[in-house]
Amino acid sequence: MSNFSLAEYHRHPAWSPTALKAAVTGTMRTWSHRFGPGAAKFVPSADMVKGDLVDALLTPPFRIDDRFAAYRSIARNTKIGAANCAEAEAAGLTPVSVEMVEQAQRIADALHADPVVGEVLAALDPSLSQQPHFWQDEAGRPCRCLPDVVTSDGRLFDLKKTRSAVPRKFYWQAKDLAYDLQLAHLALGHEDRHGQPPLETGVIAFEWPSDLTAPIDCSLLIFDGQDLEKGLQRREEAFQRIAECQATGSWPSHGRQAFRPVFQDFSLPETVGIDLDSIDLF
Repeated sequence: MSNFSLAEYHRHPAWSPTALKAAVTGTMRTWSHRFGPGAAKFVPSADMVKGDLVDALLTPPFRIDDRFAAYRSIARNTKIGAANCAEAEAAGLTPVSVEMVEQAQRIADALHADPVVGEVLAALDPSLSQQPHFWQDEAGRPCRCLPDVVTSDGRLFDLKKTRSAVPRKFYWQAKDLAYDLQLAHLALGHEDRHGQPPLETGVIAFEWPSDLTAPIDCSLLIFDGQDLEKGLQRREEAFQRIAECQATGSWPSHGRQAFRPVFQDFSLPETVGIDLDSIDLF
């Protein structure tokens, strides 16, 4: 990854899409530890680690052995699991289970075999994918990004682990998690790096099945100009919220709100229900 390790990239103070998403998807009180004085080190969740495993298998120059240590047990409430985790972390690696690695390999194989997603992965350019980029945006703010998949013909895609790759289910939750902001930020970095916007921008969504025999579904979701424009607006909203909180030293929670939720940008059709099993997206 250029001259940066993954840990060095995440420690860099330039603005990342992950930090900006946090500012519009939760309360500032929740995320004050990310932006306030003495910000704590970012620790990925267990589900993020699963997604990172698939990233490592799909996107050179990442390799499993460079980032992860696999064990039969990583249960921290057991003596052997706790010892395995401590050993991995002492070596600067993320502890994962052997079963997680096997599942990630199944997912990577399934994505390559898919006729639509596989075509994108076949065009992946390893000299451009998973390569950090740093730039200053039009407002002079230092920014950084680490695109998952950049193809040789200039397309840009982000890999997303999800409970459901069904597009209509993925869409509403992706809105809640500000994937439009993330893709807009990545597209800005791509344009700064290459002198032109991506030919196409989107998400490769894949499911993590419940066991090693269940089928693996995926989808390729393309963001249009309206999606990216909304993402840019939410990106500015994130910067504004962070700046206000940093200036005042106040990191508010939800505050005073109407009891009934108001959807300002979209309404959920009565005929489209959200499957509760699909809400845990990363």
